[in-house]
Amino acid sequence: MTEKQIKIAVVFIGKPQWEAGWPYLGYNNEALITSIKENLQNNFPKIHFKNLPMITTYDVNLVNEIKEIIKSSDAAILFTIGHYGDPGIVQAGIEFVDLNKPIILANMIYQGDHTFTKVYSSIKNRDLKVFPISFPNLEDFNTSLEILIKILKIQGKRVLVYAPDKIKMDWNRILELFNPERKRIRKEYPEFLDQVTNLSSEQEFEFYTDVVGKDQAHQWRRDEEKYKKNLKELFDIEMVKGDPDEIIKYYDEVDEIKARKIAEQWEKEALKIEPNEKTIFNSAKLYIAFKELLETKNFNFFTPDCGTFLLTGKLPAYPCLAFMELINDNIYGICESDMDSTVSYIFGLAITNRPGFVSNHTFDTINNQITYMHCVAPNKLFGKEGSRSDYDIMYHGETHYLGASPRIKFPIGEIVTTIKISVLDKKIAIRKGKIIDNIVDKRGCVSKMLVESNVKDIMDNYNWDTFGWHRVTFIGDWKEKFIIGAKLLGLEIIEEDK
Repeated sequence: MTEKQIKIAVVFIGKPQWEAGWPYLGYNNEALITSIKENLQNNFPKIHFKNLPMITTYDVNLVNEIKEIIKSSDAAILFTIGHYGDPGIVQAGIEFVDLNKPIILANMIYQGDHTFTKVYSSIKNRDLKVFPISFPNLEDFNTSLEILIKILKIQGKRVLVYAPDKIKMDWNRILELFNPERKRIRKEYPEFLDQVTNLSSEQEFEFYTDVVGKDQAHQWRRDEEKYKKNLKELFDIEMVKGDPDEIIKYYDEVDEIKARKIAEQWEKEALKIEPNEKTIFNSAKLYIAFKELLETKNFNFFTPDCGTFLLTGKLPAYPCLAFMELINDNIYGICESDMDSTVSYIFGLAITNRPGFVSNHTFDTINNQITYMHCVAPNKLFGKEGSRSDYDIMYHGETHYLGASPRIKFPIGEIVTTIKISVLDKKIAIRKGKIIDNIVDKRGCVSKMLVESNVKDIMDNYNWDTFGWHRVTFIGDWKEKFIIGAKLLGLEIIEEDK
């Protein structure tokens, strides 16, 4: 959805001018309403605001008329601009919020505080899409509306999911992953190659694949119908399952001259290189294949079950460098067919205009530190217009001698905000920290961001069943804005670090 398509109903609730009550007897409601309308139009000129009659008492016909307009809008703003003894205006406000459209409940102090507080108190413990804000100046209100608009622009997005429903081993493709590094593996780690050769000869051998949602990344498999229903209700996002054989098809048709140029660019940029040229070249081919496939199918977000596909021969190269480069093309690949992390990424990207770092993490309870780590990370951490981070090209973490992965140099001293949304449970986990180092260690994943945070509180508040292991980290202090966005989506907020 673009800004020009967004329709927001604007409702004013308060007392008649010559009734006793706040702000005072004779207060000019129309002057305030005019200033609010001018603020909206001047600061958000592309948004279509539907300004509705002021509610001064419970007029059934008027209340029902406004309800229908809110239902046909994308969101609503309820301004409480006055109050007195008539409880009807409070009831009207409650009924408007009950429609469960994203709603900002807004109040200027010394105006409609009684109405504002009573409406919110009546609905605050329910799963409604409402953010309350009471403020001294109109300028203080605009940030919440900016976030509402960003949230609404998520609507209509689609995510392409590549995930197997059954195992079928393609050992020819699997062994192709080893071929570029075969000489080095044979020299330095011969038992590794021997073991793979033995496995390939066993007719009955299969790698484990999660098809029911036991894996922490596959929450959507636990109840796919409910997952898609919640995804639609919360975000208006569609999850589309694709055929992973498409990836191989596009890969085999890649222009190798183009791929060579991409590989040479990565090699030129990298401060240190561990894999050989063929391994990096294959990753460049996969980057081009992904880009052409996704542009043809008109997707900007996709999440392949990369680990499983590598183990079963559905991916001809490691995707980590490809994912890094795709981000700079506004195409976003999220690992392991993890829809919750993908949704978290979309949410964070919409609010920050910065890419997220999807990662596993370790807790150091002795030093109060977290290491966020994965084998892919963005190299434009401050957004598309930002500079590229320095990086090395290393072997993929867990497979040690295979694949090519970027080891990003994260900016030390920066605040980071880390989130995870559970679509099934309609919750969001939020925590903050500060980057204090880049860790170089062969163990675990390649890119390692060391963060100082409230580890004890995070562990006490940790809910594996709901949020799993993966988290999505954004450079910057976005906690309050993420909370506003979460409330407008009706998500329950879990502040893990407090």
